[in-house]
Amino acid sequence: MAASFAQLNEDKESSPCLQAEDSLAAKMWGAQRVVALDVLMVFWGIGTWLGVNGLYVQLPLLVERLPEGWALPSSMVMAVQLANSGLLLYALLRRLLPRVPDAAYIYALLVIGTLALVLNAFLYERTSVVGGQERSVAYLSLTFFAALVGCTSSVLFYPYLRHFRDVYLATYLVGEGLSGFVSSLLALVQGVGGEPECLPSADNSTLVPHYPPARFDTTVFLLLLGALSAASLAAFVIINNYAGFASERVAPAAAAKDDEATTQRPSLAAPRWVGVMLLMVLLNALNNGVLPSVQSYSCMPYGTQAYHLAVTLGAMANPAACLAGVWLRPVPARALAAMLLLAAAPFAYILATALLSPAPPLQHSGGGVALVVIAWVVVSGVISYARMWVYGWARLGGARGMRLCGAVGQLGSVLGSAATFAVVNYTPLFVQPDACPPVGTLALSNL
Repeated sequence: MAASFAQLNEDKESSPCLQAEDSLAAKMWGAQRVVALDVLMVFWGIGTWLGVNGLYVQLPLLVERLPEGWALPSSMVMAVQLANSGLLLYALLRRLLPRVPDAAYIYALLVIGTLALVLNAFLYERTSVVGGQERSVAYLSLTFFAALVGCTSSVLFYPYLRHFRDVYLATYLVGEGLSGFVSSLLALVQGVGGEPECLPSADNSTLVPHYPPARFDTTVFLLLLGALSAASLAAFVIINNYAGFASERVAPAAAAKDDEATTQRPSLAAPRWVGVMLLMVLLNALNNGVLPSVQSYSCMPYGTQAYHLAVTLGAMANPAACLAGVWLRPVPARALAAMLLLAAAPFAYILATALLSPAPPLQHSGGGVALVVIAWVVVSGVISYARMWVYGWARLGGARGMRLCGAVGQLGSVLGSAATFAVVNYTPLFVQPDACPPVGTLALSNL
């Protein structure tokens, strides 16, 4: 059971577009359909990862204002990983309350996600002292609850879709992909306001950074996300209750999947399978653990705008890679290996800029900004495509292959997140400079 839940949890991050490649995909858009239901499916799908993606693209603003500073992304990554406990809670509730329909759990999940975003809009700056240090307890706790929606959606939302004709799977998946794209567009419109200005404190003893405001602040941004999440909830209420969609529903009995009925299955212990699964461990460790945790150290020395662009454009690279997987034939294994080898160069540059922070190469040049942003976009896109390619390979093993792929992928996410959190927070490898130099230092520099 745990392995199957792990597999489902990974589906929501990297493989939804793969499901559109089924034999039905070619005729989905040509089939008769109810457009109103399509629209509602899109809005419902947007609510899945809206919270996590929205909070992630706010990091360029939040790392300047919350006490964790540049280490905030690593703490956020751990909060998201802990939200996978929702899978275990759902499994327990299904055991204790087997007659409760999935729709009731979906209602509860979307309400929790909406409330988490709205409350975070007003509480994200509230801090508490933990272990003698000031911590963003409210922000991280509400991030956990916002992430519950995405982490648990794969064991709730996908199974619920079996009640409707297959043609509506595509539109739901479009909405799920838009959850990251919409939040990135909002962040691009919001901007980050520019670099901080160092002004003397009230007693003239220190310099205090004053950050120029963005076009609208984090409170407004999170309220907009909360409104979109509420729209997702409203869309599902209509989908589940409107009698006019009865003709689009299917009979309760579901046909057995071809992959479950296959009599000849490949051995998952074959060397090639082992190699592909190890690749999945590595890709998820990088994508869900290492990269988001060190991005602030890699980008912030080049300025808030560079960090902002790297986050938002990198987030857009994921759905772009997903669309490439739908409309283009999968590349051969050798071509994928070549792509990964070529991506090793920008990945090495990313690590170098993070480890050399706060004085990375080409720090004060436009070329340095362009180079670091391009490196992040390229690496994000290649890793997203490679993870989707691995899921496509795993489908050759039927349900067993997908379960194994999901389990090892989740293992990689946990290992990458925990290891990077420890390195970022408990070693001196990654350094955040003071936003403003001491007054004495500034006076000497003016002599």
